Amino acid sequence: MVAECVSLPYASGMRGPSHAPTAGRVEASCVSTCEGRRFRPPKLLAVGRVGFAADPDIRHIPYRVVDLVMIVCVTLNSCLDKTLEVPAWRPGDLVRGKTLREVVGGKGNNVARALKRLGRPARPATFLGGSVGRHCAELLRRDDGFDPIAVPTQSETREILTVLTEGTTEQTAFFDPDPVITPKEAEQFADEIERALAGRGVAALTLSGSSPSPATHGLFSDLISLARAKRIPVFLDTYGPALDAIWGFWPMALQLNRKEAAGRLRKAEASDSDVLGILGDWSRHGVTCGIVTDGPRPVLAQIRDHRYRAIPPTIKAINPIGSGDSLLAGLADGWLNQLEPEPMLRRAIACAVSNALVWDAGAIEPEQVDRLADEVVVEPID
Repeated sequence: MVAECVSLPYASGMRGPSHAPTAGRVEASCVSTCEGRRFRPPKLLAVGRVGFAADPDIRHIPYRVVDLVMIVCVTLNSCLDKTLEVPAWRPGDLVRGKTLREVVGGKGNNVARALKRLGRPARPATFLGGSVGRHCAELLRRDDGFDPIAVPTQSETREILTVLTEGTTEQTAFFDPDPVITPKEAEQFADEIERALAGRGVAALTLSGSSPSPATHGLFSDLISLARAKRIPVFLDTYGPALDAIWGFWPMALQLNRKEAAGRLRKAEASDSDVLGILGDWSRHGVTCGIVTDGPRPVLAQIRDHRYRAIPPTIKAINPIGSGDSLLAGLADGWLNQLEPEPMLRRAIACAVSNALVWDAGAIEPEQVDRLADEVVVEPID
């Protein structure tokens, strides 16, 4: 049998977990000239190399796979996060630290780390300025093994000092003021992301964290529009001005915690009814998957027209910081793996729980995630 190749895209867009974009795209599908029938592009088994089709009828026919696996993870407000471990202390004491650790903080950077632990190549994208910013860029490359998109700023990248009391989980964090991002820097950032999305290597875009400056408040909205135009799914976790600025195109997935949901409603607290109302409103705007977390308490979610309550397992948390970021990473991973809604929720929540069991944000364990997913209870809400 002779086979010729014709260029046909396989990734088909954003139509739900059972029709999610695959982790790659078939460069060519094969047409049998002896039988006169066109073979549907097979589900991908490999990425970035010549592989063989999963369909047993055409397994002997090679196909070309183009890299389309990278997930770009945007953070608008990164920081140099220092953790100083100290003996028991009180305000006013002269305290000598025992150890000092540094990591590049910021929610999107944590998402990238969690995705990497799940086996998904990720590329952080952020603003970095001054000597602190240059140091952060070096840490992302050297310690995390990333190739970051780093847009330089005139303002110095902020620092966060977390003081951890030795032998406990007690921590106190001190934050520098947010940097000032200029309109020109914001425009350059959008241009850099547009160039990244224009390549053939991006499977998804995650947008995480707060907006540091008025010039960046509308960036997430702009990036959603750029990604949607290229049929790239967007996973959004933000609040405040950056969320208020979303209009027109909405993300495929949107995540908040309950405190942020209450803030959006201008309330002190958000009830279950309030949260379900928010999820319904997002759905009407075109959000396929909406999630509102509440720390160790049940998660409320809406995936298309179906609503769920998901109950995480009870654990003794070591450090919950980064759990929401790990949940977003698990959600993106589950979506790209074409999981159905309930397994996708279990996996995402299991990633959040796994994160809370370690100190370093995003340092989830894939085997532990698999075990924890079986302990997450998902209940449909009528």
